[in-house]
Amino acid sequence: MELNFLYKGKSIKIASATDKEASLLLYWWNDGEIMAHAGFPLGVNTSLEKVKQNISKNNETRQLLIIYCDNLPIGEMNFEIKNNMAQFGIKICNKDFQNNGYGVAILNELFSYLFETKNVDKIECDTNLKNIRSQYVYEKKLNMKRVKTFYNSCVNQIGEKCSATVFEITKNDYMNYKTKRDNKN
Repeated sequence: MELNFLYKGKSIKIASATDKEASLLLYWWNDGEIMAHAGFPLGVNTSLEKVKQNISKNNETRQLLIIYCDNLPIGEMNFEIKNNMAQFGIKICNKDFQNNGYGVAILNELFSYLFETKNVDKIECDTNLKNIRSQYVYEKKLNMKRVKTFYNSCVNQIGEKCSATVFEITKNDYMNYKTKRDNKN
């Protein structure tokens, strides 16, 4: 899978991960600073072999993707489709590209792809309740609805209780939102 578009004059590419990116994913996933928001303040402590196994599972309904900006890898994301519903995750791993709107632009492209090409009915994600930045993006920038919150539902690597909140958007709601957004521009 590959999506290409321009954002802020930069060339953005979202492409299926391959073994050539396995070492980069290993670095990102084992970096506690990058992974802390996902409940892994010590990193996920995985191996190159396990990363390559994850990559090998890419198919039509499940993708591990690398995000590039002007050919520089800046992050990763994934999606999985089951029963006409897609779940996704995203991390902008390069700090220079965080808080600059890239995540919103990238997710808008992913949502359009999933709704229009994969014909899913709904998209869902979850995030740590402490991840205020993601919640703001999902609610205010992507028009997703908060549907559930699970308080103290897990414990992270250093023994802290964690809570998560779930967001979703339907195809109809997204297409209406996209039309309104595009008409403003």
